[in-house]
Amino acid sequence: MARREPQRGMNAIETNGAREMHAKVLQSRRPVPIKSMNNDSNVSPHLFLSPRQAHPTSPIGANTIPISREQSSMQRQRLQQSQQQQCKHPKHRSNNPNNPSCDHCGTVIIPAPKATLTFEDSPSISILDWTITTRKKPILNSQELDEWDTLLHGLALPEMIFGNSYVRVENEKHNWALEFNALDALKLVKLEDSGIRVAYAHKWINSKREKQKDSQDLDDTSLDISQQYDWTYTTPYKGTLKGPEMIRDDSVQLPLEKLSRLDPILFYDDMILFEDELADNGISMLSVKVRVMDERMLILSRFFLRVDNVLFRVIDTRIYIEFDENRVIREFKEFEGDYKSVLAKNKVSHSHDPKAGMRDSNWVVQHISLVKRECDVLSMPF
Repeated sequence: MARREPQRGMNAIETNGAREMHAKVLQSRRPVPIKSMNNDSNVSPHLFLSPRQAHPTSPIGANTIPISREQSSMQRQRLQQSQQQQCKHPKHRSNNPNNPSCDHCGTVIIPAPKATLTFEDSPSISILDWTITTRKKPILNSQELDEWDTLLHGLALPEMIFGNSYVRVENEKHNWALEFNALDALKLVKLEDSGIRVAYAHKWINSKREKQKDSQDLDDTSLDISQQYDWTYTTPYKGTLKGPEMIRDDSVQLPLEKLSRLDPILFYDDMILFEDELADNGISMLSVKVRVMDERMLILSRFFLRVDNVLFRVIDTRIYIEFDENRVIREFKEFEGDYKSVLAKNKVSHSHDPKAGMRDSNWVVQHISLVKRECDVLSMPF
């Protein structure tokens, strides 16, 4: 009997894994509603909602006409043209023809990954002179990690780095761009002792000192537990700027009344740039969210640090752009609070789960103190 040749191609497990990856990215594009994005009480809970969530009365979003697979391409084209004519502000355009239709006017906008192998996902939208692009990629491989070791000059790298992911907004007319990526964020981590110690550090030092009394082999250097870098990965990252510099003006405030409006969301994305569990002593994470409406957009870059039984720290950078005015506002805030104080508030708010709020950066930032705020602005000519 002739020997059967092995089948080539993907097996069922690999195929299912690819589908799950595709589904997870889609799910992140339609996140669960949140109560607040900062500690301002008048911020709308719709600050970062997807179109589906902004219009819960419609299963697929308001003003959207479902298109069946059986419809011809000509029928689809006519439908989109009809919807665009009804749109009051058809100034946005999609740069990804494989995405589903926008809830606002039918234009193909809302980012969704193209189901290809290898996995690709770089959605983009343009409004007037502005283009917003995001890219989600897997964590760095071993070769890339070796390259980053050199680039970061001895910084011990976080456990998970999504080094090929980014959020970028640019205005080609004025040669201006602002991007959020992991490499530039980690370059701002200090290569010196942070001064922060885990909760059991003092017990460890005291036990070492007790042993030192009975041994001549130990000296003071053995008690040095400091790292040659900030092991919390705290980064005051405001984004990577290219082009005209922004002007410092701390009197400027974000227009919360505009951001609280239930304007249809044309583009939404949410990603993690790096994450580390700090050797099971908490979490350090940098994430970015972006939402784009017809007249304005908002980016939130958030660094969230929890050192168990020690402290919380949140660093937020918000980028607000008003498209019609060619005006950019960048607000930078630092928050910090004692772990035990936050835990006491959490027990009141989450009696069913004593530490539920401690894992939620949106809840934490409302219960710790603002220690620093800066604001930069930029107005571009038309």
